[in-house]
Amino acid sequence: MNLTSVYAVVLKDGLRKYKYKNSKLKPVGSSEGNKGAIFGYRSKDLMIQGRGVVITSEEGLSENEDQFTHWTPNVFSYGTYTNSDRQFVKGHNENNLRQINTFVVDIDITGEKFNHGEIVLAAYDRLGLLPTMILDTPKGYQVYFVLRDAAYVTKKSNFKVINVAKRISENIRKELAKDLPGIDVGCNHFGIARIPRNDNVLFFEESYSYSFQEWLNWSMTQAEDNKAEVIPFPHQKNEIRQLDEKWVDLLMNSEKLIGSKGVLGRNNAIFTLSLAYYASKSPIETCEYNMIMLNDRLKNPLKESEIKRIIKSAYSSKYEAASKDYIREICHTWIDSSLTDDQLFSQPKGWYKFKKDRKERVKSHSKEWQQDILAYLSSQSYTYKPFVYSTKKEIREEIGVPERSFDAALKTLKEKNQVFYRVTRGRGGGIMIASVKALMRTIILTKKEVREAYFEAIREAFLVPGTLVQKVFYQLLPAKKAYTEIELISLESG
Repeated sequence: MNLTSVYAVVLKDGLRKYKYKNSKLKPVGSSEGNKGAIFGYRSKDLMIQGRGVVITSEEGLSENEDQFTHWTPNVFSYGTYTNSDRQFVKGHNENNLRQINTFVVDIDITGEKFNHGEIVLAAYDRLGLLPTMILDTPKGYQVYFVLRDAAYVTKKSNFKVINVAKRISENIRKELAKDLPGIDVGCNHFGIARIPRNDNVLFFEESYSYSFQEWLNWSMTQAEDNKAEVIPFPHQKNEIRQLDEKWVDLLMNSEKLIGSKGVLGRNNAIFTLSLAYYASKSPIETCEYNMIMLNDRLKNPLKESEIKRIIKSAYSSKYEAASKDYIREICHTWIDSSLTDDQLFSQPKGWYKFKKDRKERVKSHSKEWQQDILAYLSSQSYTYKPFVYSTKKEIREEIGVPERSFDAALKTLKEKNQVFYRVTRGRGGGIMIASVKALMRTIILTKKEVREAYFEAIREAFLVPGTLVQKVFYQLLPAKKAYTEIELISLESG
């Protein structure tokens, strides 16, 4: 593996290319402006003691390839030493951050390790966004979610990007912790991490990087109260649609919104308002009309194509509602910093209500039927047979879901890329159905010599299009080679 290119992907041009002094690579006459610094450590013990190396160039980092065990993948404004013999470093603190390049999740496992492919599965299932890199560590793994472009920490934005990034990082950890053991949710978000080496990189795919805005959009939809249920239904007695909330009118009538890095600005406001329209069952055409009208009133409007892109994302069915924390921050930034919850929300819980336990209700909700289907598929799947072949009627009766609810839930799961299914009609016909998670686990855990054949069988059986899912499958395969065709329907365990 070319570690120099891996370093470049993570560091995002945060360091000089060449050493300031004694460079062996610097072209004659070339000059570079001041950039940032990172810190490297040659062992965990030295790291604990604070004995490290200040690195200000990619050349200096490459010269130490495989010599460090730890580093700071996010770049600081400066780094220095506390003693004359340059052993003890300082400067790797939050208020010295220059740019945020990556979110890192530390997984500390007691006992036998699980396959690192489970991390990819959990990220796909919980986040819908994939890790860029997974490193092997003595006690577990470290997972890098590298940003497509660095998020810069500036005085102009009052350093707010750090708080926003920290909230994103917290949500990533909390979601992954639902499926993966050993995640430290509260450890330093932008501190010291394991460095990629030739002996510890298990997974690396540069294309699996996402913009800060994409991560922010995802994070903004994580409800702060997991016991609360979002009310996405039309206006009914004693229920309040999101569009009926006070903050919606405040944002719709604001003309001050602008885009500014590190601050929740006009893009975020339009995305949040679009979510309110979506959750209130408002037609997308109505949302587009109102968002374009809002945009036209702004002093620095967005392009109409960008407005439609934001709305399309909000209506993608991947999201339900924005967190109240983000709504508060947007309104406090652009409307009035003294606004209270009573002035923003029409009821104490906003548009949330606590739902009764399922056994106390006559009807189940669509999301619960979806979870029932996924749970059923999980119980019926194993590595060499990651699918169910049956009839819709038999599956419905097994789960106990009404016909129309089953069809609606299945359609939604397919739209979310959570299941694949294929229906064959006529005598002897039925449905072949599998969760994407089960199919991915098959690709990860089967023997290398049959992975390619399994992939082709899956692709043909379910008519998998050229989607993100297919891209993920390819990443998990060895180099392409000749293989024997396999019919998925005839596969057995053993």
